[in-house]
Amino acid sequence: MSCYFQGCAEKGTTKEHIPPRSFFPEGERLQLLTVKSCKVHNNDKSTNDLYVLAQICMNASPSNRAREVFREKVVPQLSHNNNALRKLLLKGSFKIPGGVVYPVDQARFDEFFTALSCGLIYKSQRKPLPPEYRIGHIYHRLISNVDAERQALHDGIDHYYDQEPLGIMNFGKPDTRNERIYTVDIHGLPEFRSSITIVHKFFGVFKVTSMLTRFIAP
Repeated sequence: MSCYFQGCAEKGTTKEHIPPRSFFPEGERLQLLTVKSCKVHNNDKSTNDLYVLAQICMNASPSNRAREVFREKVVPQLSHNNNALRKLLLKGSFKIPGGVVYPVDQARFDEFFTALSCGLIYKSQRKPLPPEYRIGHIYHRLISNVDAERQALHDGIDHYYDQEPLGIMNFGKPDTRNERIYTVDIHGLPEFRSSITIVHKFFGVFKVTSMLTRFIAP
């Protein structure tokens, strides 16, 4: 069986968890969905997993279980490898009245959510995302420097997809169960007959919209 990642022709010799296992407390295995992965698209992204989890928890706390997951899964890792994760999170941070601002490495976020989106598509359709799709992500809870027109577009997308997919656009839904930590809806015509929108929600408040745009060659 091939790797789950779009465009990867390698065999799936390991299992990739979607979302990563680190997102869930010990003993809560109901959400541990897996897809076949090559080694490159599994082991090489573990740093991104913890970095993204830490940022999501900090931006979602104290809602739902974000604070609990941060204490259990992130805090023990902060001092490993000569404080590598702590240094990564603190890079570029600065104090403001009442707190600290932690800049987000969007490239790491994009890599993480592209992999997660590919895994969800593979789990839903039992085949990888076709090559004619381009993937982009909107991080609704993070402060960005986009112009007013683009921000209005992002807000409109957030509002439009803040509901379950219509019957005709029900592309498929992985069997996610731990809704206090992660939920997902996938909007799109089945059998890859349209562009696809994936709405991720962590801890009930941290929302990311992944836009999988289908390009048709002239």
